Amino acid sequence: MRLGVSTYSYWRFRGPKLPLAEYLTMAYEDGFSGVEVLVNHFESRARSYIREVRRLAFELGLDVYAVAIHNNFVKPDPQERGRQVEYVKEWLEVAHELGAGVVRINSGRWGTVKSFDELMARKGMEPPIEGYTEEDAIEWVVDCIHQCLDKAEDLGVVLGLENHWGLTTRAETMLRIVKRISSRWFGVVMDTGNFVYDTYRELEMIAPYAVMVHAKTYFGGGIWYTLDLDYGRIFSILKRVGFRGWISLEYEGLEEVRSGVRKSRELLSKYV
Repeated sequence: MRLGVSTYSYWRFRGPKLPLAEYLTMAYEDGFSGVEVLVNHFESRARSYIREVRRLAFELGLDVYAVAIHNNFVKPDPQERGRQVEYVKEWLEVAHELGAGVVRINSGRWGTVKSFDELMARKGMEPPIEGYTEEDAIEWVVDCIHQCLDKAEDLGVVLGLENHWGLTTRAETMLRIVKRISSRWFGVVMDTGNFVYDTYRELEMIAPYAVMVHAKTYFGGGIWYTLDLDYGRIFSILKRVGFRGWISLEYEGLEEVRSGVRKSRELLSKYV
């Protein structure tokens, strides 16, 4: 296993964004081996820009191991779903250009709960759009992922479906998607902080499919909630299933960012 950090950890949708080069420099200064880039932090998709990002990471001795995007396949309109598929394929191209091995994708969600704060208060659960069912949404997600797989294989980039609210709020529903997709170019991004109902049981359920792990920490208390995660137990689960990939820090604490990130690295380094 190797320890990296998501650029999300330095921003968390709070305050102005910095140039991506500054987030890469922070990751280097904070002692990480690699970096996962959140889609919001790319200033361009131009090949010349992407190559400059890759060159800077090389100069800093960082691997860019993943790109995290915000797709939504839970769309009743097939044309809208088609646009989401093309969006994922475009970012697969970017990841390939960067040398990243994983693109984090989401199932998406209905959008019937408009406020993210309210969604968090509801522990990620929301009702379907009237006239549709969860089974409809699962079919859409499975179909969309299948449409992306040829591109993923052609480019040598793995699609990683995260337990990131929406249809993946509960492990049982997530596995109804995962078990219908048999491909070496698809797996799970296991987020340690996104199963808030039965954390360890649900993490254990998806761990065999993990291609990357998002390790949440909450120094100073969490922004939306705080989980007292037992990382000894979590890493035991990962070792039992033979996981050997990237552990990607997602810091979500209220403590000052650089201090919280460095404490998080110290914590996770005990296990990686």
